Amino acid sequence: MNIAILFPLLAFIGGAMTAYQPLVNAKLNEHLSAPIWASFVSFIVGTIILFFIGLFMSNGKFMSIQTDGLKWWMFTGGAFGAFFVTVSIYVVPYMGVATMISVMVAGQLLVAAVLAHYGILAEQAHPINLQKFIGMSLLAIGAIITVRA
Repeated sequence: MNIAILFPLLAFIGGAMTAYQPLVNAKLNEHLSAPIWASFVSFIVGTIILFFIGLFMSNGKFMSIQTDGLKWWMFTGGAFGAFFVTVSIYVVPYMGVATMISVMVAGQLLVAAVLAHYGILAEQAHPINLQKFIGMSLLAIGAIITVRA
């Protein structure tokens, strides 16, 4: 399959899963009555799955850790993921998944645009132009309308 089709398709499926994930985790939370433990269980299951996929994709070899050039902030991705999952467990019962996702996407887009504009953690900068600004504004307006509805 062509990468020009595969990657957007995978991104779409990933986005669809992020809409489903908070609902599943909220149901897990109802059963456990503890959002932090629901997040923990979610991450444990994901960790186990990634472990076995990693072994399968690397012919049974465990990862080797190269510490040269490794920075402390490179470990913060897991913390950001834990924050996202935990916040969604708290928020989705009150806002609903569509409203929560619209607000989260607005936040993602704003921060992603700023990071890309300045080239933060990237090989090159991707400046915000008029088209990007209009698109982000429309998404922000959509999020505001969704919250107020």
